[in-house]
Amino acid sequence: MKQKKINVAIVGGGIVGSLLALILGLNGFRVSIIDRQKKENYFSNFHNVKSYALNEGSCHLLSVLEIWDIVKQKSQPITKILLQQGSSISSIQPFELEFSADLKTNDHIFNMVEEIYLKKVIREKIDKCSNIECLYSSKVIEQNIDNFTIKLVLDNGQIINSDLLVGSDGYPSLSAKEAKIKHFNYEYNQSSIVGIFKHEIQHESEAVQIFLPSGPLAILPLFGNRSSFVWTMDSNDANRIFKLSDSLFLKNLNTAFQNRRGKIEFESNRNIFPISLAFSKKLVKEKFVIIGDAAHKIHPIAGQGLNLGIRDVAALAEILILSKRLGEDIGSRLVLERYAKWRNLDILSIVFFTDFANRFFSNKNYLKKFSSGIAFKLLNNSKVIKKYLMREASGLNGNIPKLLKGEKI
Repeated sequence: MKQKKINVAIVGGGIVGSLLALILGLNGFRVSIIDRQKKENYFSNFHNVKSYALNEGSCHLLSVLEIWDIVKQKSQPITKILLQQGSSISSIQPFELEFSADLKTNDHIFNMVEEIYLKKVIREKIDKCSNIECLYSSKVIEQNIDNFTIKLVLDNGQIINSDLLVGSDGYPSLSAKEAKIKHFNYEYNQSSIVGIFKHEIQHESEAVQIFLPSGPLAILPLFGNRSSFVWTMDSNDANRIFKLSDSLFLKNLNTAFQNRRGKIEFESNRNIFPISLAFSKKLVKEKFVIIGDAAHKIHPIAGQGLNLGIRDVAALAEILILSKRLGEDIGSRLVLERYAKWRNLDILSIVFFTDFANRFFSNKNYLKKFSSGIAFKLLNNSKVIKKYLMREASGLNGNIPKLLKGEKI
């Protein structure tokens, strides 16, 4: 059997795992990305219909990697966010909360980037790094961890020995399960339908989120006269609406959105995902660490899932790079606990914030709806609180890793 020895093996080749591989590879680590997905599917328009709202910290990290200037060409700044509360699919209450870029020091709040474009740019950068190997269509069938090394056996017979194993394989994480790391999880009985549509009326860089009783609907501006949608509702309703013809689906979507963008038509396929809350009880074990959705799966209500994963990447990369320079064992529990200590509070705060927001703002209880409407009004009248919330959303509060500040490690 073919064997190799590397510094870091990363299970899962999504955006989060790929960014970690790139940072480590550029800093002298020998890295293997083990991805079950076929290479052609990784770059398929059919499999990539999501879009992401990148915050300031995430953009700084991409800038350090010399990726942002390329991605920026097809990104769409968000300069205004409008939050509304709806009492039904066709009735919007007069409670609104507005955030605008004039509350920040720069000229936008987030940057919208399509998943497929971001993945292509990252992977092109990885392909130029000789320290990184991408193993597509590969599955780990044996995962052995001891105090000295990680041994991975792949389904093609290849054996990889590594100083550290990183689980970035989403939720539920098979690598975490093999490492006997348990998760707390909760099923919302909600599903999100996502896709991209073209529209008649200009979006003018505005993002809109409507809190309907069964879940939020987000319409997010994209480059050109296009928008991404994330429509979350009870799973039974979501499955029924998802199966409608394109014309009937768009009619329902436009009704929920009160025809804000005029005539709309699909530019992408739609996709549907079940929504659940999950976070790991531990982030690390000897020689093993989890990041991204493998460590925490949050409600899409605030669109912060990828930004949270990128903060994991920035923190872990900084710890590993500095530890390697000091000659430490990068897979030791002592080193990895620094990452866990750094990330625990931020992860838990985002997990509970998104859970609370979904329960409080999207529900069928009249008293809660009335209370959330009053909360909208109070927040709208407080620039201090709104500035604080926008600072939090920027990813630049607290003990920030260097990459999120735009600094090299």
